[in-house]
Amino acid sequence: MRIFIILIVMLCNVAYAQQNVSSGRLDILRDVAEVGFLRATTVKPFTFPKDHGAHPGYRHEWWYSTGNLEGPEGRRFGYELTFFRLALAPEDKKQIEENKSGWKTPVAFAAHFAVTDVEEEDFHFFDRYSRADGRLAGTKGTRVWLEDWSLEQSEDGWVIKASEGDIKLNLDLKQVKPPVLNGDQGLSRKSEAIGNATYYYTLPRLQSTGSIEISGETFSVEGLTWLDREWGTSALSSDQQGWDWYALHLSDGSDLMFYNLRNMDNSRHSYSAGSLISPTGEKTSLKAEDVIIEVTDYWESPLGGRYPSQWRLSIPNHGINLNIKPVINNQELNTIPRYWEGAVDVIGQRGEDIIEGQGYVELTGYSR
Repeated sequence: MRIFIILIVMLCNVAYAQQNVSSGRLDILRDVAEVGFLRATTVKPFTFPKDHGAHPGYRHEWWYSTGNLEGPEGRRFGYELTFFRLALAPEDKKQIEENKSGWKTPVAFAAHFAVTDVEEEDFHFFDRYSRADGRLAGTKGTRVWLEDWSLEQSEDGWVIKASEGDIKLNLDLKQVKPPVLNGDQGLSRKSEAIGNATYYYTLPRLQSTGSIEISGETFSVEGLTWLDREWGTSALSSDQQGWDWYALHLSDGSDLMFYNLRNMDNSRHSYSAGSLISPTGEKTSLKAEDVIIEVTDYWESPLGGRYPSQWRLSIPNHGINLNIKPVINNQELNTIPRYWEGAVDVIGQRGEDIIEGQGYVELTGYSR
């Protein structure tokens, strides 16, 4: 679940947006009719590597990588690198061909880059925005970039590169499990409204090696990355205010994703859902009633807003009981809108066995 972030792109100072986007479109968090855009309405076949690339015709799309990494002597880092593609208006192929200038493109990009330095209790985050002019930002095949930040498919996985000031990240990601199609064969519905859905797949467990540089000091790191891919034309419905998203790597080799859609009264929306993925890559779909989540602590943002900050997550039908805790409390990205996304630790049980893990949690709709 990443739909909220496209609001950021709508605020970019791009010429096309200034000429063609009405003020009403800034309410893009809400489900509004968008004539001319494709919508996710039916199950469709996925083809790889083609579907790793962009999907023109839909209003928004994202490439979303988060991971936990370990350096020398156990020094711990978390990271997030995300790319968002937004069509500010339906893409007319003929018009695009006639308008040779990239300044007139109806597509914009945003990207977020964040690093959590656990030992120093520091959280560094950066954001960028650009037209999709093919030079500053764009996609080509399975590569997506914004200036010198990039995510690109390699022979056996992916390559990540990002740097901002004295923070640099270079990673090679090796695919361990096949793509997992979330929802109904990749069709992920967010409410009862027809077309309020996305096409959504996950690469849940990517072995990650490379380096992180902070303030002139370089650390060799290794760990696990979670990569989400999603595209569509939907948004929050009128009765939804945000969501909590969990992506967890567990020590028995299984992986868990669940997005808890929240109603305006903070209760769970019935279209909350997720996937439990076995060590060999088989998926079990999870419905709202399958997962119990209890918030056990909160964190008050100095910028305003109260975020959940510890959780008990249980899946009774699978004997799973987990305690989830952030590695540091302040992993809030002060963007528009503000949201919390950070590295977490997991400990609990699966049946009679102790289970541990690491992962990422995203929290939206809490900032004030």
